[in-house]
Amino acid sequence: MDKRYILKYNRPSEKTYKGWEEEALPLGNGYIGAKIFGLINEEIIQFNEKSLWSGGPNGIDDYQAGNDDYRFESLRNVQKLLKAGKINKAREMAESKLIGPQNSQYGKYLSFGEIDIKYNDSDTISNFERGLDISDSLHYTKYLSDGKNIERESFISYPDNVFVMHLKNEKKQTITINLNLTNYLVDSDENSKMKVGDSTFFEKGILLSGYVCENNLRFSAYLEIETDGRIENDHGLKISNFNDVKIYLSAKTNYIQNPKLNYKDDKINLNEDVKNIVKTAILKGYQKIKENHIKDYKNLFDRVKLNISEYDDRYMDEILEEYKIKQNNYLEELYFQYGRYLLISSSRAGKNALPANLQGIWNAVDNPPWNSDYHLNVNLQMNYWPAYITNLSETAIPLINYVDDLRFYGRKCAEKYAGIISNDDEENGWMVHTQATIFGWTAPGWNYYWGWAPTSNAWIIQNVYDYFKYTLDYEILRNKIYPMLKETVKFWNSFLIYDEKSDRYVVSPSYSPEHGDISIGNTYDQSLVHDLFSNYLEVAKIMNDTDYIEDVRIKMSKLRPIHINSKGMIKEWYEEDSSDFNASKIEKNHRHISHLVGLFPGKIFDYDEKYKNAARMSLEDRGDGGTGWSKAYKINLWAKLSDGDRAHKLLRELLVNSTLKNLWDTHPPFQIDGNFGAVSGIANMLVSYKQGEIIPLPALPKSWKDGEVIGLKVFNKEVNIKWKNGKVIDFKVI
Repeated sequence: MDKRYILKYNRPSEKTYKGWEEEALPLGNGYIGAKIFGLINEEIIQFNEKSLWSGGPNGIDDYQAGNDDYRFESLRNVQKLLKAGKINKAREMAESKLIGPQNSQYGKYLSFGEIDIKYNDSDTISNFERGLDISDSLHYTKYLSDGKNIERESFISYPDNVFVMHLKNEKKQTITINLNLTNYLVDSDENSKMKVGDSTFFEKGILLSGYVCENNLRFSAYLEIETDGRIENDHGLKISNFNDVKIYLSAKTNYIQNPKLNYKDDKINLNEDVKNIVKTAILKGYQKIKENHIKDYKNLFDRVKLNISEYDDRYMDEILEEYKIKQNNYLEELYFQYGRYLLISSSRAGKNALPANLQGIWNAVDNPPWNSDYHLNVNLQMNYWPAYITNLSETAIPLINYVDDLRFYGRKCAEKYAGIISNDDEENGWMVHTQATIFGWTAPGWNYYWGWAPTSNAWIIQNVYDYFKYTLDYEILRNKIYPMLKETVKFWNSFLIYDEKSDRYVVSPSYSPEHGDISIGNTYDQSLVHDLFSNYLEVAKIMNDTDYIEDVRIKMSKLRPIHINSKGMIKEWYEEDSSDFNASKIEKNHRHISHLVGLFPGKIFDYDEKYKNAARMSLEDRGDGGTGWSKAYKINLWAKLSDGDRAHKLLRELLVNSTLKNLWDTHPPFQIDGNFGAVSGIANMLVSYKQGEIIPLPALPKSWKDGEVIGLKVFNKEVNIKWKNGKVIDFKVI
């Protein structure tokens, strides 16, 4: 069943931002990310370190993570206006008051730098090939230059925290290379003054160090080479007369996950740290580091095996072009494993480790789309949907720690916007909205219609709680997950208000992400609070905690999140069928499918078939279009409705219309959640769980007639399934 998965190309990437986004290939170890262009007679390695951000406290004594003004009185007024049916006045007040500031303290994820290599060599080139072997997490470029073999091999080691490139030259006297380490951006913005870096040159190395102007966050990267050739140093490294050059690089900032210390450790000697990391790696030797890297990576990657195809040895351009008109199961199998590769590469546990952001770990500019931040109205959640079901629970540890850290300034948000106050020894509730940063930003966005999203805390806690359900790690449940979950429940126990007209406890004001009008108790918000309360009742029993049991049971019974409208579809807004409902803000084919959050990733729909029938009609009405992540979400939804062929149609839509040449998802532009969401969707087509029963092949498409999957997880159980002609012939739960 083992087969290699290689993204292969017979031409180099373009040396442009478009080439970086669509063609260059990604490596990563959770801290350091790199895009390799795979060029002829030169090479560009653009690299990142996940904590290099602008914005944040910068020693500001009154830094509030955007929660600068007291807005609770405005919230109460909006709620009163909505209750009185004065929608226009409520909307006007929400638009002006229930927003956060737009300023430089928010910040952006920054590109770190580049390794630039230029060859003095022949232009007579043949047999060019570059590729990414995701079976071992190795990148390679090889070609013949005037008849001699030129090869480069690269990886980023998690155990040793170094990027490594091995350059091979068949004929020693024929090539000279010039190597430099720079701040140069692939798509440079001349107006960008976000960071200042200087290079210091050594006999065999280059140190790039500096600081981010906006916040004085320090950064350092150190590169050193090992070679059998001659080295000269003149504002760069010149290597001649070589058969073999090995490049080692490590990069760090002085960021720490500690809001009380302004997220910076000013005592750390960054320059010495990165130099010591590189020199320790060199002492171990290239082969040992490579062996350790592959062993560590495969310990995660090899846990799940999917076999629905024969190996396809063609170049990706040809495979992708043919797929537009002809089915190719290998591409879909490769795409599944590639998504797992990207999650391993962009999210690993460790000290000050951060979760995968909107671009995973990869960013080539200082002004990335949506700041390359953390969006919590679907995107960050979707990033981690495949973590548990595809047997990569460890990759969620950075997410858990990050959300735990968010609570510090989240309590400020709860105080300023919801009037919920926590003292030093209390955790009475925390709040977060659509966008967040590594510096604890929890305020609403600066536009109500995309920025107000109070149930973001409930939704992300769903991802956090799943870690326990899939690992049964009681220690992390007691010490971290349960306190996080309980504080979120305390917030909603306080924040919900009773609506006499509908006899419900409601979220007010309510907004279905980026769609519709302001309302009371819409399906999205009510569903997420219902899921939170359900999980709390489940885990409170384990913890022998009765503090909020009765309150939660009473309010949960009156949330009543799901309703069916006069057309037989799931309501997105409770008021849909009323005469005063504002239908002008409804978009028939809107990309968000927020009202079906209870179908997936929630579980409300598991207990009522009429809801599933209504959800099917809602999905039909919404259509199969949308951005990359939206199509990925719909794969999961159709899988939960046991419609494998429709789920597969969405997978084809995603691969044909929303996938770049390097298999990255495009919104557009590039946004990694579509990759992760599709992996989850494929897994949910192969295995499901309903009311205590594990269900094999709940949504198998006709095109996957024969196959086998090993190692998927349903909670704490591993599942192996083999099928023939669409029928299960072997099914094991371990």
